[in-house]
Amino acid sequence: MEIESILKAAGFIAIAAAFANILGPRLKIPIPLLLLGFGLLIGLDDTWGLDVHKLGDIFEVLIVLAVGLIVFEGGLAIRFSSLRNVGPIVRNLVLLGLLVTTIFAMFVANIVLGWEIRIAIIFGALITVTGPSVITPLLRSIKVNDRIRTVLSSEGVIIDPFGALLALVLIQVVVTDVVEVDQEVRNLWPVGFIASRIVIGLVVGLIVGGFTYFVTRVVPNIKGREVLLLVIGTAVAAFAISENFASDSGLFAMVVMSLVVGNTAIPHREAFNEGQESISAWLVAIVYVLLAASIDIDSIADLWPRGFIVVAIVVLVGRPLLVSLATLRSDLGFRERFFLAFVAPRGIVAASLATVAASQLSGRLEHADQLAALVFLVVALTIGIQSVYAGLLARILKVHPMSIVIAGAGEVGLRAASILKAAGEPIVLIESNEQVATTVEEAGYTVVVGDASEARTLRSAGVEDAKALLIATPHDPVNLLAAQVARSQLDCANVYVRVNDPKNVEVFQEIGAIPISQTEAVATELAYMVTDPGIFDVLAQVEEDVTVIRVAVTDINAQRSISANPALIGTLIVLVTRGQSSFIPNGSTELRIGDVVTIFGKHNELASARVALSTGAG
Repeated sequence: MEIESILKAAGFIAIAAAFANILGPRLKIPIPLLLLGFGLLIGLDDTWGLDVHKLGDIFEVLIVLAVGLIVFEGGLAIRFSSLRNVGPIVRNLVLLGLLVTTIFAMFVANIVLGWEIRIAIIFGALITVTGPSVITPLLRSIKVNDRIRTVLSSEGVIIDPFGALLALVLIQVVVTDVVEVDQEVRNLWPVGFIASRIVIGLVVGLIVGGFTYFVTRVVPNIKGREVLLLVIGTAVAAFAISENFASDSGLFAMVVMSLVVGNTAIPHREAFNEGQESISAWLVAIVYVLLAASIDIDSIADLWPRGFIVVAIVVLVGRPLLVSLATLRSDLGFRERFFLAFVAPRGIVAASLATVAASQLSGRLEHADQLAALVFLVVALTIGIQSVYAGLLARILKVHPMSIVIAGAGEVGLRAASILKAAGEPIVLIESNEQVATTVEEAGYTVVVGDASEARTLRSAGVEDAKALLIATPHDPVNLLAAQVARSQLDCANVYVRVNDPKNVEVFQEIGAIPISQTEAVATELAYMVTDPGIFDVLAQVEEDVTVIRVAVTDINAQRSISANPALIGTLIVLVTRGQSSFIPNGSTELRIGDVVTIFGKHNELASARVALSTGAG
């Protein structure tokens, strides 16, 4: 190992990471694709004089540890509350993916490329994994609904260690006879070998994750930077401990620990997430640049055109087949299934394992030298092509998020969330108190921890693509600032604000928000009940299930004539209050945002009308 090679590699990686993260967003080019390009470029000996093979053992150590930390970072974003609805889909994608993708890709490589079954099945196992190194940045750059986001991110994290273990086991089956392997493997092979890695990773991940949480709770006044250092340090320790007990179990430990840390009340989570993203950017650069630099470009060129045909068949036929089977009896719509079928880029776990497989199989099997090149081709093409069209596909299929964001998880915010959730609306809550946020998450809500008056918090909650923003904190200054940011910086059209002091109503109206004065709303409702007994006299003369409700029009889709809204059929709107005046409408009266309508009807019809006017479900 030459120190010169190490310094060259460090310099190239640093430059590649910086420029890829600067140029990628501006040129609309996926950052991983730029890193792969940098890696291929510096791998040309004649141009740069860098031979990654001279790095020796440090090459493998860097790759393995970086991959583990990237998987860990992806797992931190998974919430058990979000998995409740899509858990079976993720489970099916992982389990069927290991089987269907492996077998399908094996036959494709065998038929199209003429590879023998042993090398072809290893190729199939290597490309079962998707991976957070690609999925996480992709989901940050495009807008999709929460169900798709949860399925893709969870699949990428969970399938990584299983896919890696499957590939490693198949490599061992091919490389060596069972009788020739060492005593430990012989005693455990093959079921025990796999089970032992899973169990050891599970135990280590739970223990270290629990220890990390315990430290953050007992250390007084712990800071965000200290939390970041603690979590990264314990994650590396978990990986090392697990690998020490059993090789190839470290990824399982990383996944389990990330789920523990991600679903507990770790303090300073917002600051920690920002630091983690920066670290992840460098880790991704290390892996992609070094792996791409180790690929022989000539071996990629030799795969034309049949290797490209293999990739096309795997992506355009194999993935849709898997998604069809995995979502067979789920409640996912056709558009969501279609998106999942054609957006599943492969990442660094596949690429790193391909390098290991190629080195172990070289000289033993024909075409082993092309294995890493073909997997690299799968990674590069799926990243390069799918990252380009994923955003457009989401818009065409209309699977972009249309959730309702509620700032403030107090009594008012939670009550509104409960009503809207019961009506089938996807809800995202913003809460600054981490303990409250944890409690609300346990109740099944998606929560973003942060200050609702900051643009980054609102952006993290998806306000830019939300159907509406409801600001329900008990502090008018916070509400005003949050409304201003949402309207001016994030261009959120529908902003509804709880106004605690009636004197501030005009201020909120001036910035384009729709104020709802808590005092006036209660007073008006009480006054109507006291001064309009005639309404109740009328109701007393009709059927028992006929009643009257007053609904505020808060959905932009309700801005049309009364007769043109099918959800109002069977009801009678007797009064519309608009601003300070009220009038009796007719069928051609067009409702507007902010109107308060008084409606007669039966309970079930009124429920539909309420949903149509206030949440857009109609």
